[in-house]
Amino acid sequence: MNEHELKNALQDAMVASSPPPSMSPEAAVEAGRAANRRRRATLGGAVAGLAVVAIAVGAVLVPQFTGGAGGGAVIDAGGQSSGSPTPSSISPTPPAVTPTGNPSATGSVVPMNETGPEWPNGQTDRTQTSGPRADKSVRMLNDLVSALPQGYQAVDKQPVDQRFTGNLRHTQSQFSDYYDGRKEVWEYLAATPVARKGDSSAIGKLWIQVTTKGGELGSISSPCDATERAWAIQGTCEVLDVGGRKVGFITADAGGDRPDLDQLVIYKHDDGTVVMVGQAQGFVRSGHPALDALPFTRDQLVAQATDAKYHLD
Repeated sequence: MNEHELKNALQDAMVASSPPPSMSPEAAVEAGRAANRRRRATLGGAVAGLAVVAIAVGAVLVPQFTGGAGGGAVIDAGGQSSGSPTPSSISPTPPAVTPTGNPSATGSVVPMNETGPEWPNGQTDRTQTSGPRADKSVRMLNDLVSALPQGYQAVDKQPVDQRFTGNLRHTQSQFSDYYDGRKEVWEYLAATPVARKGDSSAIGKLWIQVTTKGGELGSISSPCDATERAWAIQGTCEVLDVGGRKVGFITADAGGDRPDLDQLVIYKHDDGTVVMVGQAQGFVRSGHPALDALPFTRDQLVAQATDAKYHLD
């Protein structure tokens, strides 16, 4: 077989295996329409696929960028989220938040919102460090110091023990609770070292706390019922009648678990305001030697607790 015969044989084989398409106009139009439908179907499927992917990605990203206190998740170089839950742990409907409250210093509950306690007066925590409330605890201490018997004075000292820092003389005004809606309960506290005039090497302690009306302490029927709240002393309480007013007087037990104070007076005003005034011969954990006697007599200490100047609001 020569070259010409081989070429003809190959052409015959190709024609037999792939017959040419029909040249009919109707067939050509129908073939074009079918091809056009196939292209549309393919394009629509691709668009739908992209939409599904976008929805899935949005379901993962949206909870991460809108949730959390920081305002968004941090994505590292490996595509992992830092400080936020993985997609599998994200619930499409977050559980309802039920405020549970926050225990106050008196054991009551401070109203809560979804982010934390509702501190009053624009405060960021319980204590007011400046303003009218803070001023009240300072005045309260000044009033107590001004009533010291002759021969005694208030002093300010640092602890000898380096494990304890800060001045021994201090004041504090802190929010305690709400009552009757939005009325506020406050606690004013102050303490100071006391020394004999002319000799400040040995020191004792004066301590006072006032809890305004509406607080849990105001519900006590007898001043001695508040002894468990008197964290600075553990001892025996007796009720004294002072001009028709009931006053609790606590004397510390020898070797008690809470030896911060040697004597404490508790007085409840008719509106529920509770005043506690205490004293000690020494200033516990200060490292300084103690006085040889208490500054106030019992009657003088009782007079301070029942004085109207400590009836604060």
